[in-house]
Amino acid sequence: MGIMDPVRKLLSGNSAVKSMVVSVLNRQGYYNITGLDAIRHIEDFRANSGEVMARSRAQTPADVEALRKKYEEPIFGEMSIYRLLELQAQVIDPTNLYLYCGSQLTHTLQIMESMEEAGVDDRELLATTLIHDLGKLAVFKGEKWENIEGGGKFPIGDDNRPGAGLANCTFKWDHADIVHARLAPYVSKDMQWLLRWHSIQTPCEPYMDAHDRSLYEKYFKTFVRHDRTFIFYHLPKKRLDDYVGLIEEFFPKTVLFCLSMLAPLGLFADELSLAAAVL
Repeated sequence: MGIMDPVRKLLSGNSAVKSMVVSVLNRQGYYNITGLDAIRHIEDFRANSGEVMARSRAQTPADVEALRKKYEEPIFGEMSIYRLLELQAQVIDPTNLYLYCGSQLTHTLQIMESMEEAGVDDRELLATTLIHDLGKLAVFKGEKWENIEGGGKFPIGDDNRPGAGLANCTFKWDHADIVHARLAPYVSKDMQWLLRWHSIQTPCEPYMDAHDRSLYEKYFKTFVRHDRTFIFYHLPKKRLDDYVGLIEEFFPKTVLFCLSMLAPLGLFADELSLAAAVL
């Protein structure tokens, strides 16, 4: 029996019962549910998300090492941070039910605005938050979603030691590793740390050393309070253009990123041709 089977049965009943069920579902966040098709869409999304996460959590230390090598290779071409952020408008995370199929750019703008409304004014934290999900652009290269998102980082393997430091242990690979691999040369050490570890889950915490814990207190706790809270019905008042000043303050005009991942889609052919000509 599927998780929605009892609901489906009730929705197929008389109008009074159906109205009551829809009302309850609406209060739980399942808006605009008016029939069985909507239930099917939710079931399909949940099933696909569960399959992706299961494959993600089946990663081995050997898988992580292979992915690390894959994303440390020099990749030709440069793009602006602004352009990379624009591309997030085309990325829909198929694993996160609570984003309601909103784009990663919308999600980023929601977090930024949530932080600002809460009085967060640390420019370095805000700049890191702005770019934290750029690793999900690897989907344009054909990367499997289980290597991009799988419900956060968890320890894997038998060689991790409590207190050894996150960098000395092995965790599930995801988009945080990708953005760190590509953008670490352009940001401060503290920003590097948050980029790499922004997706850690509670089971990772015992492996922190003193340095990790200091940055966990300084940046992570504030970041996660906004990244993982239910702000997803919020329509951002600001747009990407409102953060041009922040981008110019912290990042160079162009960065070396995984431009080759765009080639299969035929995106930005002029920029690719120019980069190739330079080589």
